[in-house]
Amino acid sequence: MQDTMETKEFFLKLVAASIADAPIPKLPTDVNFSMLAKLAYRNAVQSILYLALRGQRENVPTEIFTRLEKSYQAGLLREAAQQTQLHALRTAFGEAKIDFMLLKGSHLKSLYPSPEMRFMVDMDILVHEQDAERAQKIILSRGFHTEFDNGKDLVLVKKPFLTIELHRSLFQPDYALYPYFTAVWDRVEQASEREFKMPPNDLYVYTLAHLAEHYTAAGSCFRPVMDLFLMERRWGERLDFSYIEAQFQSLGIAEFAENIRALGKAMFLGGEKSDTLRMMENYIVLGPPVQNAAAAAEAAHTKESKWKRMCKAAFPPYRHMALRYPTLKKLPFLLPMFWLWRLVQYAFTKDAHIAQKREALKNVDQKSTDVLAEIFRRSGL
Repeated sequence: MQDTMETKEFFLKLVAASIADAPIPKLPTDVNFSMLAKLAYRNAVQSILYLALRGQRENVPTEIFTRLEKSYQAGLLREAAQQTQLHALRTAFGEAKIDFMLLKGSHLKSLYPSPEMRFMVDMDILVHEQDAERAQKIILSRGFHTEFDNGKDLVLVKKPFLTIELHRSLFQPDYALYPYFTAVWDRVEQASEREFKMPPNDLYVYTLAHLAEHYTAAGSCFRPVMDLFLMERRWGERLDFSYIEAQFQSLGIAEFAENIRALGKAMFLGGEKSDTLRMMENYIVLGPPVQNAAAAAEAAHTKESKWKRMCKAAFPPYRHMALRYPTLKKLPFLLPMFWLWRLVQYAFTKDAHIAQKREALKNVDQKSTDVLAEIFRRSGL
């Protein structure tokens, strides 16, 4: 089983059996373990793969099994540390009279046979914008430091492996789905005096909308497809699809939502896959089939020339610059000087991520842009 597609299909069978708490398929004698592990790490489901292989460990290369086992153990430690932090923050936010809402993985873990199967990279917490600064101070007092602020959320980190995304909103103001989700607080259920949560229908809508955002940014994500599939399987009649589909229509993502729903069933129940569903599955599980995918995805959504896109990247609007350089909030007339300073910093930086983004924007080609535009079109976006 050296073929990528065959390995992908077996990988999906392992995941499907694991999340259904069903018997794990027997390992083929020719399975490509390196590729299997690569797919698991790419899709952040290494804990699921470890649990799936644990009963057949004598057939798994020691190096690969040991690496998966260490990832699983680290995941257990991260899970315990995250729950400890969330418990403390619930108390602290309550005492400070800060309304908050836990997002995504915090509520979706219960859908899985065991919580460590739903790997949570970071803890996502939504607060009202006027409470963000006070909430940030509380988190900082617990040993975190602010990594960056992108306007939508503050990313706070505590070594060795804790990250909190403190959200002011669910999407960036310039994103198409932003207006709909500004009313998220009007549709919540109260979990405690200060903690709120989305009802099942709205959590389903948000999970799929969040997937659509990543999908069109070439950050295709496997876990939300599992989450959505399990919501439907576990919650059943708690989900009102007449309401859900009406929301998708208003958001303009109804066709994409229908395709994702069909894809989840095909992936995890073994149903037939149309050419479109197979294309979407490969894009999500294997990754974008082009180089410089993020830059190509951005280009696929605009008619602007490469030169104009590079100018916009070089000279971001005031709103973004003020987040990076707070001095501008008091002295906005210094914006041109800070643009120049930023360009000098970026020109000589040794930060690999920044250098990679710079090269990607410069080298993205029309063919890659056209490939992603076609994937988005056929997917319903």
